[in-house]
Amino acid sequence: MGCKNGTQLAYQRGIMRPLLTLAALGGLAFGLRHFFIFLNEKSKNRLAEKKLEIWEGEGGAVPVAATRTAAQIQPQKPFAASSSGVG
Repeated sequence: MGCKNGTQLAYQRGIMRPLLTLAALGGLAFGLRHFFIFLNEKSKNRLAEKKLEIWEGEGGAVPVAATRTAAQIQPQKPFAASSSGVG
């Protein structure tokens, strides 16, 4: 395929049209993928909010005592190995 009228090689109709079509379809596919991921995350967040409301309604996040909240309780330390050894 030669350039008889002096146009650039990159701008030939037979090559440019499929490339632009492919780029447009790729952009559309990428946008749809992004949109569906967004919808999936939104539904997950809605489900998590609903579970949190149920958990709080059942008595979750209730203070242990009047002066302490559940966040202020430290976990118990695991038992240390005894120094007496196995006998």
